[in-house]
Amino acid sequence: MKALELSGLQTAFHDHLLSQAGAIAQEVIDDGRISVDHRLQVYHNAYRVRLLENLQDAYEKTWAYLGGEAFEASALAYIESHPPRHRTLRWHGAEFPQWLGNRFPDDPDIAELALIDWQLRQAFDGPDATPVAAPDLARLSVEEWASVGFGFVPTLFVTPLRFNSVDIWHALDQAHIPPAAEPLPQPAWLLIWRKGWQPHFRILQAAEHAALRQLQDGASFAQVCAGLAERFSDQEAARVAAESLRIWLQDEMISGLTGRPAR
Repeated sequence: MKALELSGLQTAFHDHLLSQAGAIAQEVIDDGRISVDHRLQVYHNAYRVRLLENLQDAYEKTWAYLGGEAFEASALAYIESHPPRHRTLRWHGAEFPQWLGNRFPDDPDIAELALIDWQLRQAFDGPDATPVAAPDLARLSVEEWASVGFGFVPTLFVTPLRFNSVDIWHALDQAHIPPAAEPLPQPAWLLIWRKGWQPHFRILQAAEHAALRQLQDGASFAQVCAGLAERFSDQEAARVAAESLRIWLQDEMISGLTGRPAR
């Protein structure tokens, strides 16, 4: 039988790692000590162990929440249906939260907790950005304030919450017994981003979430303030706008200014 070229060997070995299929066994020399099938099985198993370890690392709190046995069974089933499609393992596991939601339809808190795990990991090694500081805003003219908007750091991520997943995450982070999963009295919004070298997350108040969404959609800060004035008294609207801006600067969330008039 004609030997495979290098690309063919690579493809055959790849097929074996994924599904133990392919013609790689015919290309392996039997040295008489360990059978070819056994040697290839070692590689097949080691590949899955490495992928499992990667998921355990990325979903540390979800692993603790489900327990070792349940998490491993879920992770291995996910690996079978979602083999890596990228050269780096960074992206393997991106669909795991949604997949867990389908696997545990009666326990949606599991998928919600997994999404927190995943987005914190994405924030940790996400793209860098230089935050805008208070002095940068102090230099804006009155004319510029009338049209300026804000761009936010690329690690910024906002997702709705329906359960007390944040409380569960914090309990697991402190090695405490997590509280029982409970629906929130009303839906909330979770903000995840990186400040400096450290991922952060917090729950957004409704007014702040609405303001962030407007700005991300291209509104100016003046338009956001006008929208707040329609919902609150002038004094309360000014307080909410000023406090939100102070927090965004303090948390290093703003990375650019948009809509400034040409000079």
